[in-house]
Parts: sequence; structure tokens; C-alpha cells
Amino acid sequence: MLANTVFNLKKNKKLNIGYYGGSITLGGCADDPEKESYRALLTNWFRTQYPDVQIREIQAAISGTGSELGMHRCESDLLNENPDLIFLEYTVNDYGIGYEKICAQFETIIRMIYVKNPFADIVVLTTITEEICNVITSGKEFVSRNAHMAVAHHYNLPVIDIGAVLWANVMREGGDFLRYTTDTIHPNNDGHALYAKTISTRLKEYLQAEVPAFPVPVKLEKHTFCSHLHMNAHVEDCLALADVEIKGFTLVEKSMFDRHPHYIESSTPGDSISFTFVGENAGFYWIKADDSGDVLVSVDGKKEITISAWDCYCPGGARLAYSFFAGNLPYGKHKVVVRIAETKAEESKGHAIRIGAMLIS
Repeated sequence: MLANTVFNLKKNKKLNIGYYGGSITLGGCADDPEKESYRALLTNWFRTQYPDVQIREIQAAISGTGSELGMHRCESDLLNENPDLIFLEYTVNDYGIGYEKICAQFETIIRMIYVKNPFADIVVLTTITEEICNVITSGKEFVSRNAHMAVAHHYNLPVIDIGAVLWANVMREGGDFLRYTTDTIHPNNDGHALYAKTISTRLKEYLQAEVPAFPVPVKLEKHTFCSHLHMNAHVEDCLALADVEIKGFTLVEKSMFDRHPHYIESSTPGDSISFTFVGENAGFYWIKADDSGDVLVSVDGKKEITISAWDCYCPGGARLAYSFFAGNLPYGKHKVVVRIAETKAEESKGHAIRIGAMLIS
């Protein structure tokens, strides 16, 4: 395992490390995510262990998102940065989703990585929360962890269960999750340090392997773990959509939380965007804020449905989010019409709609 990483460290002397996951990987609850998160600590460990190697970190995590968004933005946010070694962390944010759906999304990400770079190494990380620990203790299944592990084993990927180690330490030291987390979910500095130590300890074992003469590509078998993947999943910029017509919205040339270069914005009910896409599923890649409103969406001329860009987290501040409005359609070309609605959540301060792109698969 990780033979190509050994080659890059010992012979190539360059290693691009990609971190792909949710808020735990982002490190949002560490005092300083760029110094105290497990991600930052692990990158620093590599630099300390291999001072003669050029180590580059690729931070591609987004808070509050799982493998569903992950497979859509894999190309644009991760693979375009050419990672050699990738850490995948999605068990907590995939929690509560059906087993088959998780497997398909997670396997899609893995195969996308190998199609783009068959020489890449992948490490799967599994994390945990107090709520999930209580579920396990009650005898129920940790579905997302089991799904990720099943797919990982199918591709012979190393799995490091850092969540189990954190749980064991919590129980050993009295049972209070706030010893290692800020909110029973997100690690504090001590939790991140524990995660980093656990990962680096396992990596030492893998990286002691004999240096290969040359990198060896992964040969993807036609047989997949899941019967239906989403290899065409991608982020499609609003301005680049097929047959796009935008009425009333204005272009805002401002980064959408460093994950998309711009977005269109309007607060006027009736303003609209229409387009066509080829696929089975589609959704908004947009901003949710305390002044967000509702949209009415019609697909292929069918009855409009209401999608809200506001939720209970909006009062805490604007954030990047996604919402699907079409799923499991017959594969093919579909026409979408989106209109800003007269309605909005009672708690919202307005009707604002800010869309950067569509998620298509």
C-alpha cells in the first residue's frame, strides 16, 4: 500500500497531498486551522519526516458537505490540483444517508481519482461523533462508515479509523467528548492532535515499504462495487449552461467562498434563469444566507416545486451550500426553468437568491 507515495518521497522528492472531506478536515473548530487541524499537523509531519522533499498541501474540504457534493466538485476542487496522495474523510457528513447511495457516491470519487491519475494513492479516514457512538452502543449500524469501508476494501485502500481511537480515548479518560471536541462533533486542538498522531503512526508502517523502481498505475477493473455510478458528475457554471437565459439576475464578480469564481444574484420575485442539461440529476450550487428566499423550479414543463435557499443555519452567517431539485430522471436532455418565488421562510430577511453553478450528474 502507498507504494507510489514511497516512490515520490524517496526518489521523486515531490509530494502533493490532497485533503478531501468536511468540516473536520477543514479544521474549523481548531484554534488555528492552518496550524492546529489534523490536516495542518499531518502536512507538517510529512515536512519534518522528509525535509528534502517538496511537500504541497491541497486543502479541498468544505464544511457541512458529504460525498454527494464531493463527487460533483472532485474534478474542479481536487483533481485539477494534481494530488499524489489523497485523504478522504466523509463518514460523519454522510451519516444518515442510505447505504447504496453512499457507496455509489464514494466509489464515484475513487474512480474519478484513478481515471484522472492512476498513480494516485488514497487513504480513507473514518471519524465519529458522540451521537454516532450512542447509536453504535445501542446496537445499531454506523452505515456511512460501513459503506466507506466496503468500497475501500473493494479497491484495496488503506482505512484508518481515527474516530474509533478518539472514542477509545474519550472512554478511557472519563467519557466526556468535550475532552477532545468542541461540541461532541468537531475536534478541538487535542482531538486534532490525536487524529494526526493516529494517522502518522499508521503511515510510518506503510512508508517503510521497499522503494519501487518506478510508479505503478492502478488498473481499474470493469467490475464496480456499485451497479450505477455518476462518472459524469460535475459543477457547471451558470454562465456556461446550455441554452441558458438569465432574466433580472446580475453577475457578482466575487468568489463564492473560494470555491467558485462568481455568482448571479437577485432579490426580485419573478426573475428567472432557464437552461438545459444532459443527465439524470441536477441541483443548485449556491449561497444560503439570512436574507435568502425561495425559488420555483420546473423540469421538462412539469409542475413547479419550491426549493428554499434558507435554513435554520442561515442566521449564523452566509455559507456555501447545495440543494438538488431533480433526481433519477431518465438519462437525456432536460429543460429547467427557475423563478424567484413570492414566498420565503418567515425568519428570512428577504428574497435573495445567489447561484454560482449547477450540479449535474
